Amino acid sequence: MSKRAGASFEEADVVENYPYRPPYPDAVFEKLLDIAPERSTLLDIGCGPGKISRPLVRYFEKVTAVDPSRQMLTLGQSLAGGDAPNLHWIEGFAEDFPIGDERFDLTVAAASVHWVDHARLFPRLAAHANPGHRFAVVSGDTPFEPPWETDWRAFLTKWVPALTGRPFDPDRQADEWARYQAYLDLEGDAFLLSAPFQQSVADFIRCQHSRDTFAPSKLGSRNAVFDAELREILIPYASDGTLTFAVHTRVVWGIIKTG
Repeated sequence: MSKRAGASFEEADVVENYPYRPPYPDAVFEKLLDIAPERSTLLDIGCGPGKISRPLVRYFEKVTAVDPSRQMLTLGQSLAGGDAPNLHWIEGFAEDFPIGDERFDLTVAAASVHWVDHARLFPRLAAHANPGHRFAVVSGDTPFEPPWETDWRAFLTKWVPALTGRPFDPDRQADEWARYQAYLDLEGDAFLLSAPFQQSVADFIRCQHSRDTFAPSKLGSRNAVFDAELREILIPYASDGTLTFAVHTRVVWGIIKTG
C-alpha cells in the first residue's frame, strides 16, 4: 500500500533537513499583516515547523498552527518563537482537526495548499471565519534567477522523472497547485523578493532533502549520486563554498466564496 501524500514530512531525515530551507522574505510577513482585517486570530494550516506562525506570533493575540506531522511540530516548538504562550500547536489535518467554536481573521497555507482536500477544507474555513476573513497562500522559498538556473533546470529535468515517474513540467504543476483558486474571490497576487541570502553548498543540498520529491527515503541508494551531481553543478557558482541569492516567494489572497 502506498503512503498517503505528504507522509515524507513525518520522516526524521526530512524533518532534520527542514531548517535548511531559506526563510521567507520579510515582505511576505508584511503583506500578511497588511491583508489581515484584524490581528486577533491566525490559523496556519500545514504549518510544518512554523515558518509562518513563529514570526507572526507576536502580532496576533492567538495563533493556531496545524500539521499532521508530530515531528514537524516538535521541531517548531524547539525553534525561535516556538514556545510563545499564544502559539497553539495542533497535530492534525486541516480538514478535520478539532476546531471547536474558533473563528479566524486570517488563514495561511504556506507550501501546503496542494496537500489538502479543497472541497472539504474551504466550506469548513468559511464556517469559522470572522468578518473580513482572508485566506492567503504562500509559495516558494527558492532562489530567484540564480546564475545556476540553466544547470538547475537540467538537473530537475533528469531527477524529477526518475523519482516521480512524471516529467519535470513546472507550468503543469503550477496549474494543478492553483486549483484552490476556484474557491476564492481573489483580491491580490504579489511576487516578493528577499535581501541577498547566503547559504553553503552543503546546506543548499540538505535543503533539497527537506522536500517531498527529494526525500532521502525516495532517493534510497541514489542519494549519494544525487548529492554529488548537485554539488558539481553548484560549486562553480560558489565563493568559498557559499552561494548568494535572493529568495522568491508568491503570496495570493482572497475571500472564501460562500453559497
